[in-house]
Amino acid sequence: MKTASVQHLNTTINNELYASYQSGVTKLTNINTYIMNKLTNVSPFLLLLIPVFVMMVFTITTSTTLNNSSEVAMKAAPATEMAKLTTYQAK
Repeated sequence: MKTASVQHLNTTINNELYASYQSGVTKLTNINTYIMNKLTNVSPFLLLLIPVFVMMVFTITTSTTLNNSSEVAMKAAPATEMAKLTTYQAK
């Protein structure tokens, strides 16, 4: 059984959470409106190129990291090992 103070605390917390949620939604709505107003004068073609440039940046960064890790010097097998391998394959 809840006491009156616990119920009051519960409603206070719920009210504060709801107010925080409402202020966050209001801020996001204002930001969205601001961005949309700025983008009204931008060509749709340029807006469609944004994902292309982002993917170019991602591929360049991943290809350079992959190339750096793949440039590892490999030790060659001795000639005797190669001779054993070729004779084994010949049998």
